Amino acid sequence: MKLALYSSLFEPDRPYLPERRLQKMWVNILWKQPLTTLDGEAVQVLSPGIWNHHEGPDFRDAMIFIGEKMKEGDVEIHYGNGDWYRHGHHTDPGYDRVILHLIFNSIDGNKRVLNSKGEGIPVCLIDYSVLDIFEPEPVCKPDYMSPDKFFSILKKMGFERFKIKTDYIRRQSDRFNFDLMCWWGLFQMSGLKANRSAFNRIFLDFPWEEYFKGNMKKNHIPPLIQYISGLDLGFDHIQFADYNKSEGLLWLKMGIRPPSRPENRLRWLSVFLEQKYGHSLFGELLTVSQGGKQTKVFWKDFFRTNSKYCREPGVDLSVEMGINALMPVVIASFEPHNEKIETYMNEMASLTVNEYRISSHFYNRHAIDKNNPLRRKWIHQQGILYINERFCSQDLSELCPLCSSEAEVK
Repeated sequence: MKLALYSSLFEPDRPYLPERRLQKMWVNILWKQPLTTLDGEAVQVLSPGIWNHHEGPDFRDAMIFIGEKMKEGDVEIHYGNGDWYRHGHHTDPGYDRVILHLIFNSIDGNKRVLNSKGEGIPVCLIDYSVLDIFEPEPVCKPDYMSPDKFFSILKKMGFERFKIKTDYIRRQSDRFNFDLMCWWGLFQMSGLKANRSAFNRIFLDFPWEEYFKGNMKKNHIPPLIQYISGLDLGFDHIQFADYNKSEGLLWLKMGIRPPSRPENRLRWLSVFLEQKYGHSLFGELLTVSQGGKQTKVFWKDFFRTNSKYCREPGVDLSVEMGINALMPVVIASFEPHNEKIETYMNEMASLTVNEYRISSHFYNRHAIDKNNPLRRKWIHQQGILYINERFCSQDLSELCPLCSSEAEVK
């Protein structure tokens, strides 16, 4: 199972952040920061270039020192390295003047991308944490809409965001089994936002074919995750010559609470993998979720290992992992109009989690009472993420279902 060949399939259909926002970050702050290419050469930007709002590279005529050489040319910005090839830039002569490819996520390990002449273009990987530095300035209209209508729209948008996830998984189910996609979701969620890229790399390097066929020693699973990650997780140190060790992983710990640090999340994930060895995680999930209503206690118990070697996920993280990582797989396994879907969705919509930081800002901009219990509903916060991704972060408030002029009269 050559997962690395399909690594792009484990990226969502849209960028994690709109490229327009990434371009704003470059022209406002990133070009002033100390940067380094994946080849290890220092980058000093004299001019970030002229923002190109038409076809072609994002910024024209930049002036950049790469190593000791001053280069003049274009800059192209993508969320991930593979976007260069997915967008066909490697065959387009219009991108032959690009001197720097700026990315925020890399799971393929390539240090350069190729232009149509076969020439290598340096790649600069920006620390994921800087994505929080530059926030757009959304224009919100907090005065005209009732709270009931406000939360009704959020709920609708939240369901739409969840549907996008399930549709994506349903499309991939002809290539990957549901068990594999359950584990992919858990790796994504365990990495949280800051270390998701590193957890993706570990997922791709883990020998899933041997795991599913039962060809591994069960007690070797935690040490193997430790070996692949390069972190000391407290397990026995075993050399695994037959397996890849993920190289160049970037681990971010600053500002992350101790329970959510990558060592703790990986330690739990390793033990959970070991406990589920020889069993179908998807099959078990399908059985137990049909047997009782989803609650916070349900998800807490589902992820509990009772192991002395790891710290269990908290209640809110358990709920988030369950409904964001696993339930999309369950729903995707049903036919689109199966009556069970509505039952599951209603159960999930009733759950509450801690307010996301972005949710708090969003509610405050719309003057929603801090004591309103609907603020913490998972489905409403998913609606906020949907609106932020498609409208706020792209400066498209005129199309926003909450803030547009059309929304006022509906």
